[in-house]
Amino acid sequence: MTPNLDDPSSILKIYQIVSLILLSIVAFFSSVVDTTLNRLTKNDILEVAEAGGRAYHSLRSLLQKPRQYIATIVILKCLSILGIVSVFILLIGFDSWKTCSISLIASGLVIILFTELIPRNYARGSVRKSTTQILLILRVIYIIFFPLTVILSFLGYFGTRAIGGIVDNDNQFVSSEVLQAIENVGESNEILEPDEREMISRILDLPDKVTREIMIARTDMVCLEVSSEQEEILQIAIESRHSRIPIYEERIDHIIGVLPAKGILDYLADDQPIDIKSLIANHPPFFAPETKKIWDLFQDLQANRQHIAIVVDEYGGTAGMVTLEDIIEEIVGEIQDEYDLDEQMECTQIGNHLFSVDARMGIDDFNTQFGIELEAGNVDTVGGFVVNHLGEVPAIETNFSSHNLTFTILEADNRRIHRIQVESSRSADSEST
Repeated sequence: MTPNLDDPSSILKIYQIVSLILLSIVAFFSSVVDTTLNRLTKNDILEVAEAGGRAYHSLRSLLQKPRQYIATIVILKCLSILGIVSVFILLIGFDSWKTCSISLIASGLVIILFTELIPRNYARGSVRKSTTQILLILRVIYIIFFPLTVILSFLGYFGTRAIGGIVDNDNQFVSSEVLQAIENVGESNEILEPDEREMISRILDLPDKVTREIMIARTDMVCLEVSSEQEEILQIAIESRHSRIPIYEERIDHIIGVLPAKGILDYLADDQPIDIKSLIANHPPFFAPETKKIWDLFQDLQANRQHIAIVVDEYGGTAGMVTLEDIIEEIVGEIQDEYDLDEQMECTQIGNHLFSVDARMGIDDFNTQFGIELEAGNVDTVGGFVVNHLGEVPAIETNFSSHNLTFTILEADNRRIHRIQVESSRSADSEST
């Protein structure tokens, strides 16, 4: 039946239906934006930065002011939901419990469809394709809603503080250093070489990593007891070839200083017995919790002119140590010097779909290497996963299968696993990390 355009009520219903369609589109878009941004990966960020143009500038603005952009998305979604409910009430009526119930049920179905189910399914399969367009449209909407966004952002900030919540004062998704790296890519207007892309990718990963993920474990630390004999001091210094050695008193949980190896030479040159206490007097240990962000630790080490951080657990015991070189390697990759040549790689291909893996290899790196998702639980390394899976430290040649991989213990003692053979049904992305 064709509506009578001379009837004001018919025209009103047409306006209401058109409004409902537009509001559903707005709700759909705001949910797609929300889902897409939550699924945005470092590769998506790099692709937008490499492409340059307006999408890159929108991305940079988003990374610089995430709180305002999040507020914009929230405003858009809330207004569209309120609008949908209001239009349904006007269309169906609210003069009885029956009409009110129908209005609420109908609006609820539309809201679920257009703010949850359809947007999530769409964004799941179209993240990269839609990222550029979404960033451009979001930038325009952000400008339109800017005054309201700023007001609500401040209200949200002070409201959170008023109820005792903690608000991160740093209104950025990434640190200024990471943002600068992205800007360098965007302004160069050049396609990144594979090694450049890998380095930028590592920089983007850095703010999310904690000290525990890269530390040298307590059992692998090279340390000396403060009362060690000169012969032992020289032997450890020569064999380890470390420029700095942590010194402990009685037990490794009580680190009292860091021994500079070059200081030993002065005593040898003067033909005097090595006095560890004198050497560490001006080199107190620098402690850091194992949950500290790597980027923050890097800045702290630089500010305090330290090269080594002793990592402590929640009970104050020594969990491990981190050096500046360890952190730098997270950015530029493994640094091999003349003393590292004999060290085995973390993951080396030794046959067709056959790999030799260092048990200390991080779970995240292992998952990336083999394209799987091992459930790490409370462990950070492949060796920890194996022990957790088997419930004990396994003997050599023990094997088991998980995630289409066959694990075989190559080297182990009664305390820990050292090396594991992994057989995969497919080749890893590269031969070694």
